[in-house]
Amino acid sequence: MASVCGIGPKLSGTFGLVTRSTVQLKRGLILGAFLLGFGPAHRLQAQTFKAEPALWSAGVGAGFLVPHRSVIRGLIDGHARRLELTWSKKAAGYWAASRHHPHWGLSLLATEVGASGHIGTQITALSHVDLTLRGRWSFRLGGGLGWTEKVWNPGTSQSRERVVIGSAINGAAQIGMGIMPDAQATGWHRNLGVQLRLDHQSNASFKQPNLGTNVVSLSLVASLLRTAPLRSAADSGFVTLAVLPAPTKGSYLFLGMGRRQPAPLEDQENVLECGYEYRFGGRSRIGYVAGGLLMARPQNLGSSLHAGFQLRFTRVHIDLLHGRYLHRWQPEENQYNRVVLNVHLSKGWWSRLVLHTHGFRAHHPTLGIAWVPGNRSPLYPLN
Repeated sequence: MASVCGIGPKLSGTFGLVTRSTVQLKRGLILGAFLLGFGPAHRLQAQTFKAEPALWSAGVGAGFLVPHRSVIRGLIDGHARRLELTWSKKAAGYWAASRHHPHWGLSLLATEVGASGHIGTQITALSHVDLTLRGRWSFRLGGGLGWTEKVWNPGTSQSRERVVIGSAINGAAQIGMGIMPDAQATGWHRNLGVQLRLDHQSNASFKQPNLGTNVVSLSLVASLLRTAPLRSAADSGFVTLAVLPAPTKGSYLFLGMGRRQPAPLEDQENVLECGYEYRFGGRSRIGYVAGGLLMARPQNLGSSLHAGFQLRFTRVHIDLLHGRYLHRWQPEENQYNRVVLNVHLSKGWWSRLVLHTHGFRAHHPTLGIAWVPGNRSPLYPLN
């Protein structure tokens, strides 16, 4: 816990010095017990770290389009190629309290997916976070918007082949890991990095077809430019931050509405859902969610139970859930997965964006609102 609060080196240094005398040893043990006792309670108010410069980097790589459906396998006519431009910097405030030393940033990505006749080029704009694994090794999560050059069109001669995606503008996600260039590099080799990425585009079934695209690529990354951090006359590059107390836990009520496009493609229908969830997990950044929902479609009512994890950020909580229907509506609808983006509005009120899926098949998106009884809101770091 001490390392989470940013005091690990100080604590280990203290114990390295106190072995010289009995008095120093006693003082060191008292200090250690004090810090460890207050660390789990998150009463430590601040930590100090040296600001790092922002980093511009560029990457070039190659890979392949993943044939996650048999129809996609026949569309591939070559390898995928990608170019990426990235701006990133070390996180501050709430994020800086993490032992993963996260960096956040923005990326612009252009990819020739390797299916030139049916998909073509994809351009993606992403916001991402890199969590440190060890040294310069990091794990990336990103999300944003993407554009696909060639989409399904029933009026073309290839209408039965080009069934991958039905809209030019889509949601985009990125996951991967690699070695990041060092923002404070002194040697030339630390200006280079290697990244393995999985890039996804789909439209969450706003418009069918929606098989989605998944591109795996390996890239070489090089730093281009460093932007020095802003400093005031009152400091020398050191920034003092607050440690966030525990997020709110307990009951959570939600209501939402979505729209799905079942087969045949000309049909569309509205989906209304409401439910109850209980959130717990103490002071950890990863919490837990358990609950259920009621869902209404035209001439159909259904219910389900689900549970999963919650990633807690300052104003944003992301739920990763798996559930089971209490009865089947269709043969493929025995279980489901949900990704929920919860954004805090005010007091106990939250807005919600939900992607409800069945395996690889995106089912429907939902927009909604939620309320926490008692108007409890998450706690924020001190300025």
